[in-house]
Amino acid sequence: MSKEKKILGIESSHKRAIRKLYTLRASRFAIQVIFLIIANESLNLLLPLPVIGLSYPWTSFPSALDMLQAMIILLIPPLLPLGSIIFFNALFGRIFCGWICPFGFVQDVIHYLTSSKNFIKSSLHSRLKYIKYIIAVFSILIFIGWAYLDSINQLNSLASTYGRGVALMPYTSFSPDATLFGTLLFIFSLGILPNSISSFFSSFNAAIFIRYLILILVLLACSRVTRFWCRYVCPMGAINATFSTRSALGIYRDVGKCDDCGICNKICPVQIDVVNAKLGRIDSKECIMCFECVAACHTRALNVTFKRR
Repeated sequence: MSKEKKILGIESSHKRAIRKLYTLRASRFAIQVIFLIIANESLNLLLPLPVIGLSYPWTSFPSALDMLQAMIILLIPPLLPLGSIIFFNALFGRIFCGWICPFGFVQDVIHYLTSSKNFIKSSLHSRLKYIKYIIAVFSILIFIGWAYLDSINQLNSLASTYGRGVALMPYTSFSPDATLFGTLLFIFSLGILPNSISSFFSSFNAAIFIRYLILILVLLACSRVTRFWCRYVCPMGAINATFSTRSALGIYRDVGKCDDCGICNKICPVQIDVVNAKLGRIDSKECIMCFECVAACHTRALNVTFKRR
């Protein structure tokens, strides 16, 4: 093959990959929007899903994390939410994080609007990504602590002091997704918005201030680093990652086809080192299965498939 034909072939494959990438992004965006609509149709479905931004009076699907914390605290075996988390992640990996999660959708919209960075210093990223596991463990310890209070009939005392929400759903009471999809929408639905700046600030209490502050800080962080919440903070993401390490569905790299161009690393929204994937499989516990690396690969070296390690 002549040099000119080879160059033309490379250019053609790059253009084809770009078209696939834009098609994938449009499809994922559409699915995220469709699910957001379905989730707010009040169908009262009991199946908990391993995402956040659900579990409010007008949502169809409960969040597995919200149901998990409430059932642990109320001393009810959390078989349904735990089973849902294990089943979906063991089978599909963290695909719910990439395609379904409402707060993940918000982060994607922020990325497209602000052009947040996909890549930060590797050493910093390697340390920060473990924070979500610490938060998950800390949250579960709080659930267990609250359950102990319930076992000695002290949970009602906690509820009367700090509110029923803090007593039954301590994580949800301060999580940014609950503030965005729950508190703010609830205020709008009741029509109790303050009619002036002074009344807005006078309506604040310490808990409301902390909730809004956390939401604002997280959204600002997401405007700087793509999927900041998913990468470093989300306890649901940490729990999903724990059970998706050996998921049946995975992304595999064919070393023979790969030309080490590095576009997969640059495009990954959660900064996975795709080029240096061990044993050909992409790191499934951190991967949110958005498939952008697969679509962007001009040599078709990356494939999504059900395969054993």
